[in-house]
Amino acid sequence: MADVACEISARGFLNSLLREWTGWSLAPAAEAEMEAGPGDGRLRIPLPSRGSVVEIAVVHRSSVGLHVFRLPFREHRAGAPARIMAFAEFAAAVAHEPAIVGPEAARAAPAFLGRVFQSLSAIEDALARAPAPGLGLHADPSFQEAERALRFGHAVHPTPRSRDGFTPEDARTFAPEYGRGFPLRWWSAAPDAIVQGTSRAETAADLSAGLAAEDPALDRRIPAAAEGRVLLPMHPWQAARLTLDPAVDALFRSSQLIDHGSGGSPWFATTSLRSLYAPHARVMLKHSLSLRLTNSLRLIKPVECARGLAVDALLQGSVGAAIAARWPRFHILGEPGYLALRGADGAVLPQTIVALRDNPFRGSGQRPAAVLAALCEIDPDGRGSALADTILRIAEREGGGAQGAETVALRWFGSFLDLVVGPLLGMQCAFGLLFGAHQQNLVLGLDDGWPAEAFFRDCQGTGFVREFLPVLAEAAPGLDLGSGHRFTAAEAARIMAYYLIVNSVFAVIGAIAIAGLAREAVLIRQLRRFVEALAGTDLPDKTCLRLLLDAPTLGSKGNFMICFRNINENTDVTDPLAHYAGLPNPLAVAPAEVRP
Repeated sequence: MADVACEISARGFLNSLLREWTGWSLAPAAEAEMEAGPGDGRLRIPLPSRGSVVEIAVVHRSSVGLHVFRLPFREHRAGAPARIMAFAEFAAAVAHEPAIVGPEAARAAPAFLGRVFQSLSAIEDALARAPAPGLGLHADPSFQEAERALRFGHAVHPTPRSRDGFTPEDARTFAPEYGRGFPLRWWSAAPDAIVQGTSRAETAADLSAGLAAEDPALDRRIPAAAEGRVLLPMHPWQAARLTLDPAVDALFRSSQLIDHGSGGSPWFATTSLRSLYAPHARVMLKHSLSLRLTNSLRLIKPVECARGLAVDALLQGSVGAAIAARWPRFHILGEPGYLALRGADGAVLPQTIVALRDNPFRGSGQRPAAVLAALCEIDPDGRGSALADTILRIAEREGGGAQGAETVALRWFGSFLDLVVGPLLGMQCAFGLLFGAHQQNLVLGLDDGWPAEAFFRDCQGTGFVREFLPVLAEAAPGLDLGSGHRFTAAEAARIMAYYLIVNSVFAVIGAIAIAGLAREAVLIRQLRRFVEALAGTDLPDKTCLRLLLDAPTLGSKGNFMICFRNINENTDVTDPLAHYAGLPNPLAVAPAEVRP
């Protein structure tokens, strides 16, 4: 398991590093194959402070930045034989190399390496204890099955499974990959100790009370004891930590806050960890958690709650109706309410916030659905994926053999573009709505393996294109859009290009190509034709489309250096574009130059 965990970790570490640092090189396959074996060549990383060059075999070279490598690392010094270098030693060498990470190497390396090794340990534990999901192998998964299937985290990150504040036992209890459900912790608060917001007729307090009333496994004495108060459905891990918080402890001591204990049906973590799902519940819950996952401390901010309400209200009106009519199979999960405690000074306590999100995957007969990140996660063998298994299942059913698998892959990708990419680009180009559509925020409804409908979640991160604000204000008079991220069309284009194309679409292309089902060049050409067709319509703002077609580079979030510099994206980043690195844009190559 340790060797496999190292290979998975090395892939995320290297792919994130290669996007932000240009000092690496690739030896072609003919030169590399004597030592590295068959493949696409050998990656070379110079380490000047050690007087060496480290090499690793590349078994899949990717134009979308999703390379696959094969261990071991080999360190070369002039006049000495090559030596095998473990992943941990390689990571430490990179973290202490000023030529790669800059002059802060010695200061920043210890904390960074702690996260690298914590993530490595978590991946090794998941390989040993979290069963391989087999997602898509025999049938379409349920929403819950897919949420637990993402075992290895962010595919382009040096610490894809770092969870500062979680012990291994915490992870086994509360992390989605282990599949363990747990009851909520139920608190109740005096109404004047509560801050709440809603964008619909039902208040957040009523929605929370409804959760308790509709849970068949919840002891009826809990809602009865809370009568006249506001029930708070708390994440049990966060609740335990909040009892040590002086501001929360003061509410308990004054009896404004009462702990009714744990109870009710099991809830299950989704891929984001802090969002919880229960098959019986009308809503999902998104909690503040006092821990750092990858780049951010996961505390919800009040402005994010306000943004979620504003987007939900906007989509309840004429803008939402126009979107639903134009793209009926694309659904945006509303976040119609939130609850939080207020401190002695009346201010919101962000560490207590719980947001409420629509749950369309309710009931035992829920429609098959899978989060895109789980579909695209590369298997431990470095080749397969749930998406590849799904495509092969369709091809086998249709009797097309190996050649048929390529045909199915291209058809599947075309359906994905129509279902997901078209609506998201269209909503930005036609309505000025910028959704952070990365892999964990996109869920595909499936029908015998084919994309049938799509769902976007996490409206709290939504942005607005400034040029569209007058039109949006006219469509929703009285609605305050000031809580939203506001970007110019040019800025929004770069952000959408990263989240939707680099993070999500390129992951689909990578998963298909790594499995050998279709070549990246063919898929990229298909994507370019799709974007060109959109650019040929009468959309009012084509800034993003022109960027995708013409820009020599696309922005990719600089996860490696954000993590290395210990930047908390949730509080330390005011301009997300300042941390983007340029990734060569494969779409900008003229279609005739992209060889099939």
